[in-house]
Amino acid sequence: MSEVGSNLALIQWVRISVLLLCFAGAAWLDHKTRRVSNEWWFGWAKPAIFLLSMELIILNANWMIWMTASSAVAFASTALIGRPDIRDIRAGSVLDIIVSVWYFVSGVGLVMGAIAYGPMLIDYYDISNPIPEQIETALLWARMAVIILVLIVFEMAWRFRLLHGGADAKAMMLAALLMPSWSHANFPFLAAESNQIALPPAIGLFVWAGLAFLALPLINLVRNFISGDILPLSMSWHASKMPLNQIPKKHVWLLEEVIDKPDGTRGIVRKMRPVRGSRAETELETVLDELECEGIMRAWVTAKHPFLVFVFPAIIPLIVLGDPIIFAFSLF
Repeated sequence: MSEVGSNLALIQWVRISVLLLCFAGAAWLDHKTRRVSNEWWFGWAKPAIFLLSMELIILNANWMIWMTASSAVAFASTALIGRPDIRDIRAGSVLDIIVSVWYFVSGVGLVMGAIAYGPMLIDYYDISNPIPEQIETALLWARMAVIILVLIVFEMAWRFRLLHGGADAKAMMLAALLMPSWSHANFPFLAAESNQIALPPAIGLFVWAGLAFLALPLINLVRNFISGDILPLSMSWHASKMPLNQIPKKHVWLLEEVIDKPDGTRGIVRKMRPVRGSRAETELETVLDELECEGIMRAWVTAKHPFLVFVFPAIIPLIVLGDPIIFAFSLF
C-alpha cells in the first residue's frame, strides 16, 4: 500500500474511533435525559470537519472539490445554527451575512464541479470509452457530492417523521460527515466477494440501526414471559406492565386509561400505540389516579426507545459486515 493509501486508511480508523466515542456519549445522554444538546454536536463536528479536510489535503483536491465539501458542511450546519434570514441580512446581521456568503461561494463550487466532472463520470460508466486520467479527481468530487445527497435524505427523514427527534437527524448528519465513503477503508471485515458497496456508510448505519428494532418484540415477549405478563399477546409483544407509582419517573407512554362507556358505566381501555395529545399524555397524574381507583396497580406501558441507543451498537455490524443490502444479497 502506498503512503497516501496508508494515511487515508489511518484517517478512516480515526473516523470510526470518533464515531464510536461520539455516539456512545450521545446514546447515554439520550437514554438518561432524552436530550442531546447542540453543544455536543458542535464539539464532535470539529474532528469530523478536520478529518474531512485532512483527506482532501492528502488527495490534493482542487478548489471545486473543497467548495463541494464546504457545501455539505454548510447544509449540515443548518441543523445547528439555522438558515440565514433575509430580514436579518437587511438589518446588517454580520453572522447572517457571513453565512450567506459561505453558502453562495460553496454553491458556486458545487455547480462548477458538476459542470466539470459530470460528463466525465458519465463516460466512466460507459464501457465503450476509456477511463480518462482525471477520473480519480472526478470520483473524489462525486464522493463529496454524495455527502450532500445523504444529508438531504436525513433531512427528509426527519421532516417526514422517519426520524422522530432532532438529535437523531443531527447524529446521522454527523455520521455522513464522519464517514463520507468506504474509500481506502480496511473494513468491513466480511464484505461480499464482489466488493461492491451499494449504500454510503451513513445510510448503511441507519439501516443497521433500523434492523435492531426488529429484536424488540422478541425481547419484550421474553421479559413478559418471565414476569408472567405474557397475556394478552396483543400487548406483551410491544409493551410491559409497570407499577403506577413508577410510571411518572420513567420515559414511557401509558397505554391504559379509564373512559366513560356508552352505557353510562366506566371501564378501562387499552391502546396498541400511544396517542399524542391524549389524556394519558397531558393528564398523566389524573389518569393514574383513575386507574388506581379501578383497582389497577400495574398498567401497560411502552418504552420511549431513543434511536441513538440503537445507532451506537449498529456501528459494529457496519464495521464487520459492511453495507447491509450487499451483505443480505451475499447470503443468497
